[in-house]
Parts: sequence; structure tokens; C-alpha cells
Amino acid sequence: MKKILAKLEVILKVDLRYILKNGLWLTLDDVISVVVSTILTIIFANTVSKEVYGSYRYILSVFGILTIATLPNMNIALASSVARGEEGIIHQALRTRIRWGLLGAVASLAFGGYQLFLGRTELGIAFFVTAIFLPVMDSLNLYDGFLRGKKLFNLQSQYSIAARLISTGALIFTLFYTKNLIAILFAFFLPYVLTRLFFYQRTLKKNPSVPSNGSSETITYGKHLSLLQLLGVLVNYLDNLLIFHYLGAAPLAIYSIAMAPIKKIQQAFSVLPDLALPKFSARTIAETKQKLPAQIIRGLIAVGVVIIAYVLLAPVLFDLFFSKYRDALPYTRLLTLAWVGLPFSLIYTLFQAHAKKKEIYLYNLILRLGQLILIIWLVASYGIYGAVLARILLQAISIPLFFYLFKKIKDTKKT
Repeated sequence: MKKILAKLEVILKVDLRYILKNGLWLTLDDVISVVVSTILTIIFANTVSKEVYGSYRYILSVFGILTIATLPNMNIALASSVARGEEGIIHQALRTRIRWGLLGAVASLAFGGYQLFLGRTELGIAFFVTAIFLPVMDSLNLYDGFLRGKKLFNLQSQYSIAARLISTGALIFTLFYTKNLIAILFAFFLPYVLTRLFFYQRTLKKNPSVPSNGSSETITYGKHLSLLQLLGVLVNYLDNLLIFHYLGAAPLAIYSIAMAPIKKIQQAFSVLPDLALPKFSARTIAETKQKLPAQIIRGLIAVGVVIIAYVLLAPVLFDLFFSKYRDALPYTRLLTLAWVGLPFSLIYTLFQAHAKKKEIYLYNLILRLGQLILIIWLVASYGIYGAVLARILLQAISIPLFFYLFKKIKDTKKT
């Protein structure tokens, strides 16, 4: 078996043993995530009204924007730091994320007060609820970056799967007993906070030798990465906000159902950057640049197969599971074109692994400003179709930009 793997590695130019050892765990995590979240989406689509589901998606979109205050990309900086043997920074990273997250909580309280002023009582209370959980929910997930940096993909996946199953189970249970939006939000937030707190503490107990100090450069880098993500997070949720603003909750529910399978496939492909980050961190840029183009081409072939399969199967799937959302079908089929850019995300992972701030800043600035303009213009003009077109055009911008930055990056050795 080892000889067969060795020959395949020479032919495919891929570290198959590394992928089989670690990628299977990450793939299992992603597969379970896709299955569980798909089941949850199906239950939402068949148990609550479009208005309730649309409002739920709107609240989570605002929450997603406000979580940028918790410095979510600190996980990436932590993973790179741990991969270099600097483990103690996790303590400072958690304190930093929670402190900054309080700013997001204040913003959520202010937005909730504004909704109450407008007479939208349920939305106002909903944003008061999000303010309670905002500083800690994502911050406690730091153990994920720690385990990824140590290449403990089995534990990373096991913890992720357990947290997801417990939290999703609680939410599904709630949906069968109530359609109240506030109760649904509590059922979403509370289990995630409790399970992540448990696994964070468990991670530290399993690594008792972790010191309480570390390099402040990691914290600074995490802030830089998160600041770069600010515009990206805003524009990624902006289509939801604008659809809710211009068209209302029900159209947002339709768009969310159309996007659901698209996001699930994107999530499944995210295993590639997760696996690549520690490998890229340990290699020189020159070594990675030699192998990356071939890996991207193989990724494009896989994406092409998935696009064709989904376009053909989508009508059957919607008849079976989303019969109330047949009007979402044309949108979801068009959105598959946005998958074309997925393999190119490995180039961005290379930038992250070697802390190439200039390239990261430039990519995010150009891409996100373009995305911002496209979304505002197209959604205001064409509604849901405009949001779909904006996501497709974004890939047309990102791919040549990736190639340009990839070509310009210097072949310096990692120190």
C-alpha cells in the first residue's frame, strides 16, 4: 500500500499520506457540517413562514457583521504561531478577542434600541439577545486555530462535529415546539457558547505545558487580518441587508434558500486551505509556488464536475425538500458559477501562511471595493438577480487578481 501511495504521489504531485491522515478528518467534519446544516435548512423551510425565516437570516447577517469586532481571523494568526511552536499566545488572544467583542455588543444594543424606536419590537429584542452572546461565541472557538496549528486535525474535527451536532439538535428541537423568533435565537446562540467553552477548556487541559505568554506579533497580525476582513464581511452580508431593506423578509428567505446549497459546497471545499496552511507555513514560498498551479488546475476540474451535477439535480432536490421555494431554483443554478474561484483561494492561504500583509491588503481592498459597488448597484437595480450577478462578477475580478499577486510575490525563504 505504501508503494502504491508513493507512486501516486509522484504522478499527482500531492502528499497523499498527509491528506489521508489529516484530510479525512477535516473532510468528515465538512461532510457532517453540510449534512446537518442542510437538514436544518430543510426543517426551517418546511416549519416556519418565509417571514420568520427571512427575519432570522437578517438578524444573523447583522450579527455576522458585528462579530468582526471579535477579531475572527485571530484563529489564522494563532494557527501559524502554534505551527512555529509559539503556543502560549492563545491566552492573550482570547482576552483580546473578548475585549474587542464588547464593541460589537454595544453596537448590537444600539441597533436594537433603534429598532424599538421604529416600532419593531421583535427585532429590537432580537438584537438585545445577540448583544449578550456576541463577545464570546466566536472568541471561544480559538481552540480550533490552536489544534489546526498543531496539526491535530482529528481533535479539531471531533470538537467541531460535537459542537455542531449539539447546537443544531437544540435548534431543531426548538423549531418543532415553537416558531417564536426570540426562542429560536436563544436556541442557536446558547448551545454554541456552552459547547465552545467546554472544548476550549478541554484543549488547555490536554496541553498543560502551554505557557501564559507569547509573541505580541501574533496578536498584531491577527488584528491586521481581521481588519482586512472588515470590508469583506460587510459586503458578504450586504446583499442580505439590502434585500431585506428593499424587498422584505420573504424575498430574503427565498434568496437564503438559493444560497444555502452554494455555501455548503463552498464549505466542503474549505478543507483545502485548512490542510494547506500548516504545510505552506513550513515551506518556502518558492517551494509552494512550484506546486500550486497544478493543484489549482485539479481543483478546477473537480469544481466543474460538481457544477454540472448540481445544475442537473437541483430541480429534483427542490421538489423533494424545498417545494415552497421553487422560485429560488433559477437563482441557485446561476450561483454555481461562483464556485469557479474556490481553488484559487489556495493562493490567499499562501499569503496568510507567510504573513504577506501587502498582498493581503491589496487583494482585499481591490476585491471588496469592487464587490461593494457591485452589490449596492445591482441589488438596488435588479433585486435578487442583482445579488446573484454580483457574486458571479466577483469571481471574474478575483481570479486575475490572484494570478497577478501570485506572480509578484517574492521567492524569499521563510525565517
